[in-house]
Amino acid sequence: MKTSIVNFEPSVKELFFLISPPRHIMSDVSVLKDDVHYLIGRQLEDRHAIAHISLFKYNDEHLHDIVKHVEDKAAHFKPFNIFLKGFGVFYNGSKRCVYMDIVNKYPIQDIFEKLVKENASYTPHISIARNLAMDDFLRCWPYLKGLNYSNQHFLCDRITVLARTDQKWMHYKDILFDQ
Repeated sequence: MKTSIVNFEPSVKELFFLISPPRHIMSDVSVLKDDVHYLIGRQLEDRHAIAHISLFKYNDEHLHDIVKHVEDKAAHFKPFNIFLKGFGVFYNGSKRCVYMDIVNKYPIQDIFEKLVKENASYTPHISIARNLAMDDFLRCWPYLKGLNYSNQHFLCDRITVLARTDQKWMHYKDILFDQ
């Protein structure tokens, strides 16, 4: 994929580093978000967020330096498959986040720790519905919990970088792993 922004414009103040699944997984997540919307009767705040596995955001003035750092580290990562199976829940006070579970979390946690820092609480996942009130969670969780979502996987061979410009995220570049 080509870079969308040749040089960082003065309006670019933040970068988002993530793992982007292929279109068929993105489509599955979009359908699941539609299902949650239908079950709770209203649109979620992250309804149109594209499926991804977050690594980290960076909002310092040294944008080129962090991209170079990630490129240097990624040159030593080997491609691997990410396996998805079922759903899980994060509890944040009275709010809930329903997510698509990743079976083999370790390789993604390793990437995170090599890029950012060691953090035992980092849990790679693909969000389906964030900040659900308890009533909304109770409407959609039995349905999602009962779905058999397994045998889905995809090759992770890159880190995608988005740049925030004019209140929206735009593709900046893909950083490929060692092939």
